[in-house]
Amino acid sequence: MFAYTPIPTTDLYFLNACAGLISKPWKGGPVERIGANTFRSGEKYLVVRRDRESVIKRVLAHHQRGAEIIYLIDDDLTAIEDETLPTGYRARLKTLKDGIYSTMLERAAHVVTSSPIIAEKLKTEAKIHSLSPVWSGAPNADARPANLGGVTDIVHLGTGSHGAGFEFLRPVISTVLKRFPNVHFHYFGNEPLMGPLEDHPHVHRRKAKTWAGYKRAMPSFRFHLGLYPLIDTPFNAARSVNKILEYTLAGCPAMYSASWGKAHGLIDGDNAFLAGDSAAEWQTRLIKILSAPEQMAKVYGGAKRYFEEKNDVAAQQAFWQEIFIRKQG
Repeated sequence: MFAYTPIPTTDLYFLNACAGLISKPWKGGPVERIGANTFRSGEKYLVVRRDRESVIKRVLAHHQRGAEIIYLIDDDLTAIEDETLPTGYRARLKTLKDGIYSTMLERAAHVVTSSPIIAEKLKTEAKIHSLSPVWSGAPNADARPANLGGVTDIVHLGTGSHGAGFEFLRPVISTVLKRFPNVHFHYFGNEPLMGPLEDHPHVHRRKAKTWAGYKRAMPSFRFHLGLYPLIDTPFNAARSVNKILEYTLAGCPAMYSASWGKAHGLIDGDNAFLAGDSAAEWQTRLIKILSAPEQMAKVYGGAKRYFEEKNDVAAQQAFWQEIFIRKQG
């Protein structure tokens, strides 16, 4: 049975753009919310990844009577054997692939994905679309100023599915902490992910938040630099631009794996920091950044311009107006 829990995917790929079109008790609208992650507009249903079994059965029953299904999936379910993913995460993906995923894929008129790579791998007769995520809100006016001699806070905003990235960062962070006594490293998680560094006084594991709590907390984040290494794994190959937008919204510039970042339009020293695929390259680049911290504010300016270009709420709403939302009037 699927948990009745709103998920980030629903916000990022639908509600942040279309919440104003949802019908409320005090206000009508062309979209009815019938589950945590399921919506109806006329005789069309949008299912975002997963929902309570009773909701899914209702959608499938209406499909038998002629209703149209649109299914949105933001994970590459062909990569569920990727051993860098946590066991529990892989189990949830397997449930999607073998259960509701296969049913939705079989019956959907449209399948929406978060990445062209996911779209290319889908085996379906449905019309396939790739859609970019959007966040609500705007980045901070300025990056938090870092200065030589003061505390510098760096952060990895990854989740459990980024386990390979945390393992990659361990020697990088170890070297940096030895060279820069003013640097602190932060991450979110209910389980320790930094190995021997967990006991270091400048390594801080913050308790993982609910999605709602995380969104509320973001405006209060005060980090100087984000780190987002994407190791070449099957699951990582289909990552969207989401984390790029997230770091910027969290108020800091970030460093990314060079090949992945360039593929998404990032330019080293302009709107991001980029480093090669080895820990040694990350150490060298990070040491250079921390030795001249004034450049972080400049790069954050570029990151905000990138955010403004890519966080296209109007384009996402127009997409849903075209294939899902019933015309009013």
